[in-house]
Amino acid sequence: MQLLLSLASFAAAAWGLVVLEELPHVPHGWNAVGRVHDNSSVTLHAALKYQNLDRLEAELAAVSTPCSPRYGQYQDLRHQWGMFGPSNESDSKVRNWLQRSGTQDIQSDGQTVSFKTTVGHAKSMLNADFQVYKRGSEARLRTRAYSVPDDLADHIDLIAPTTYFGSMQPHSVIPERIPMDSLEQQTKRDELEEHTKRDNLQPSCLTTYVSSRTNRTYEAITPECLKQLYNTVGYDADPKSGSNIAFANFLEESPSYSDLHLFEKEFNIPQQDFEILALINGGVNDQDPQTETDGEANLDVQNIIGLVDGLPVYTYITGGRGPLVPDLLSPNASADTNEPYLEYFSYLLRQPNSKIPHVLSHSYGDHENTVPERYAARICNQAGLLGLRGRSVLFSTGDEGTGAVCRDNSGGNLYGHPEFTPQFPGTCPYVTAVGGTQAYNPEVAWNATGSGFSRYFPTAFYQKNAVNKYLSTYINPEAKAYYQANNYTDFQGRGVPDVAAHSLYPYYLIYVNGSRALSGGTSAAVPVFSSIVALLNDARFRAGKPALGFLNPWLYSSASALDDVTQGAAVGCNGVDLQNSNPVPGGGIIPYASWNATVAWDPATGLGTPDFQKMKSSALAGCPGKNGGGWHWGWNGGHGW
Repeated sequence: MQLLLSLASFAAAAWGLVVLEELPHVPHGWNAVGRVHDNSSVTLHAALKYQNLDRLEAELAAVSTPCSPRYGQYQDLRHQWGMFGPSNESDSKVRNWLQRSGTQDIQSDGQTVSFKTTVGHAKSMLNADFQVYKRGSEARLRTRAYSVPDDLADHIDLIAPTTYFGSMQPHSVIPERIPMDSLEQQTKRDELEEHTKRDNLQPSCLTTYVSSRTNRTYEAITPECLKQLYNTVGYDADPKSGSNIAFANFLEESPSYSDLHLFEKEFNIPQQDFEILALINGGVNDQDPQTETDGEANLDVQNIIGLVDGLPVYTYITGGRGPLVPDLLSPNASADTNEPYLEYFSYLLRQPNSKIPHVLSHSYGDHENTVPERYAARICNQAGLLGLRGRSVLFSTGDEGTGAVCRDNSGGNLYGHPEFTPQFPGTCPYVTAVGGTQAYNPEVAWNATGSGFSRYFPTAFYQKNAVNKYLSTYINPEAKAYYQANNYTDFQGRGVPDVAAHSLYPYYLIYVNGSRALSGGTSAAVPVFSSIVALLNDARFRAGKPALGFLNPWLYSSASALDDVTQGAAVGCNGVDLQNSNPVPGGGIIPYASWNATVAWDPATGLGTPDFQKMKSSALAGCPGKNGGGWHWGWNGGHGW
């Protein structure tokens, strides 16, 4: 079979074609079972290459670093499109190629050329061998390789769906749904007095819930307690300041208005609704009170509205599924849950600045090594382009600690060398990756917080000093040598997380389908941290300053404005998925796998958790003093991915 693939590549070259992508093996669990009729229809999408990506990182650093003379001078749609948008030549060449080949149904938005054709036509055009592959009950039309004319190779990033198979999940933990009429609320004031983090933390902000069904007792953190924990008490936001926030929904998730109103009533929050800005790629606003796909969305919106003090809250609902390479946690159709980031980010980048909220919170992710590298690079660059527009893009790091599958799956080998498996898009250097903490006196690293170092992206420019300090001073030397000797991680990779917030223990109380539910995870941490950013933007706007935009250069230069977390550790790679406590058959086992929380930045909790008042002072002060942080303006190069 490998020989046949090599011959196909040779033939492509002989015909003036370039193999754009190819799989060396059929991914584990998938088997070719037959072919569809050549007259069957198929819709494909050709993502056009952006221009001047070698300038992206330098431009992003210039507008995002407080000491830069261009700090806060963000691009608008027209400026960005002129600098980075795919060229008219690319769009024209790809459309002309399709037209010459006889393709009739062609649409282009300037970033992606979509076309509907027949399978037989696609096979001929792309020198592809489309077959039906099955895994369990799921069937897909895929090819192991495809080619484009050699004069188009510099104009097309990728064509999808073609070569990729795979899976994913939201980053939330829900132990059980508790019927409202079986729940008794209690507050253990004497015990809570012992857990105060700050002098102004009131014990009444934490409550306990007892389920009469299980007789188990759960401690829950409330919005008021989060305000005290992260020092926003006494700050009054102005809903008309211009600051706002949005959260993204994928995988058929829709936030519920009725559940939000119950949450607001529970915690005496003035009633506020969210606005759906767009239904993207066939997304559906499902307000059925009994829908099973609103737990993640409700966790996001309820956390945000509990903290932003009336600032406008928006959401996007994106339908469809994106491409992945399968791993051990995607053995059946029900696990195929990768989000269509490409459609989502492409939609945002087509909007004028006035139509894009300033803070974008995302509680989803995929095992990095299941995401095609071309696809990951495309999404990461799109996140960077949003940063150039003055938008803060935040992603959760996941709930599997050092990893669950913990296998190198390159070349389609799912049982490859054991390795730590961080999650994308959190590993993208152009997003702010939010990890998780637990407890509150003190806050410590949550044992399941997503963590580690990317295999796709190198150490980010803004974190080199912080990561180098960790590797030279704070990591256990024996652990470092052990991980390096066995190639369990890549210390030259982008380190995650950047920051952290409360994830679990105590749980978050939310409403789902009209009932109280307990939840948590980094899916809770990212909307909490994003809400703090929205409040910081409120303060900046009222002071006549622009939005914070891409956060990381400011965060790493103002690390003292966050509360360092120095206790606890992220663990994993032990044959168990920490998100749900299920075993991972065939998962890589790495003895003693962990990332400890340490002084300064570490790959468990990043720079630490937010202290709003200290962060506000830093955000309003402008360029920090030379002794105020870990990275300062002084750009010496740049690139995109």
